[in-house]
Amino acid sequence: MKKLFALLALTLLLVPAFVMAQPGTTVPSYCTWNGDPCMRYGFSGLTQPGVDYTTAYRGQTLAYELGLQNAHSAWVPPTGLTCNLALSIPDTFCFNASSKGGWTLASADPDFESPFVLGSGSVYWAVLDITVPCDAPNGTLDTVIAWMYYARVDGANVVCALECGDCVNPNYRNSVPMWNADTLIIEVVASPPALGVFQDTLTLVDRGQTQAYIPFTLCNQDDCAPPTLYSYNITNVGVAGRIPVINQTGSTTVDGGACKDVYGIIDAGIALEGDEDVLTIIVWTPEPVVYDTCVQVINVIEPEPVPLFTVPVVTILVLALILAAAVFMRRRAVSRA
Repeated sequence: MKKLFALLALTLLLVPAFVMAQPGTTVPSYCTWNGDPCMRYGFSGLTQPGVDYTTAYRGQTLAYELGLQNAHSAWVPPTGLTCNLALSIPDTFCFNASSKGGWTLASADPDFESPFVLGSGSVYWAVLDITVPCDAPNGTLDTVIAWMYYARVDGANVVCALECGDCVNPNYRNSVPMWNADTLIIEVVASPPALGVFQDTLTLVDRGQTQAYIPFTLCNQDDCAPPTLYSYNITNVGVAGRIPVINQTGSTTVDGGACKDVYGIIDAGIALEGDEDVLTIIVWTPEPVVYDTCVQVINVIEPEPVPLFTVPVVTILVLALILAAAVFMRRRAVSRA
């Protein structure tokens, strides 16, 4: 806990100066301040204020939607400020984020430092992805700060303008302060077990199928793990005289963070409707051996008849008959002539 408080104190010191900036005589004259940037919804998904905390494992990517807002004029204290919010006209803003530990950050909507326009009181939902590096030890803490700020006109271009500071920070809505930045502290925790086996609870098999493929999904759940060889064995209980017993083995290599399907193949050629079978799979890795297992139930059902004369088939047949009749009548007319 002391470590978190110390990190929080350091975080406040690391907040970029423009995030905390207030109006003053040093602000360039081209900063129009027709709007005011504030983060309506932060990392927690709720109205600010407050530092947010979460956990993540190595290789995991956290995705957040942040509500960037052009503050309404009613949300600015009226004392001694030079904001032009009373004009209630759109303004242009930018979005960016930083990681104290240098973790990979990405934003595609909007791109970092890509100007966007917001009307008075409007919200823009920014998407921010944070990826934990594969070499981050358990217990590592990182601080991510996301912020919204002004853009300005530079000749024929609109550029992001850190130097324009913030008209007022924080804004107040119903006495709740809303800053133009939000902070997230992430702690690295142990990765989930790398091997995972998943399957449907129940699979339906049509009676008469001689090769019914029953899927099992093998997952290498550690995004940072190397490609891993998984060996497996699939068996079933069978139904005497109707569903033969199987004992299938195989292996497959699965990349870190990926999944692959393997199949138990059941012969239900002479099975009866209502027959039930249970398949079991055991999956294991090379040394050091890690294994997982699960079962899947199959139920034999009567196949649904496939209608021969569907609407499309009937339509095509009618058109073919009309065309054939037209050709026949044309030839008959020609022969009479």
